[in-house]
Amino acid sequence: MSQTEASQLGIEFPLLLAPGASREDVHAHGERVMQELLHLEGCSGDFTDSAVSTNAEANTIRIELLILDTADPRAALTRALDIIRTAAHAAGGATPNWPTVSDLPVQVQFEKARKFVPA
Repeated sequence: MSQTEASQLGIEFPLLLAPGASREDVHAHGERVMQELLHLEGCSGDFTDSAVSTNAEANTIRIELLILDTADPRAALTRALDIIRTAAHAAGGATPNWPTVSDLPVQVQFEKARKFVPA
């Protein structure tokens, strides 16, 4: 198996929910986003290891991705934002104030590139 560089990103987003939305709605949305990310993983070879967690108290969603074939933080963040936005739309969400790399969300955690051996 060949090695490739990979970048692990974790990004937290606020969820803007409809009035009257419940805690269960927050978690259900997170589950839908996770399913869409898994679907996208199956269609794309440039990311893997998707993970989603939700915080109903804070109305936030955290998404982690391993972006393959890049050590460049800007390129990895750009790709991650594209993937997450696609999954959010497929899960029924809207993204009117979507951040760009220029905005560089404060809530991004980026792990330096490392060698990754696909399974």
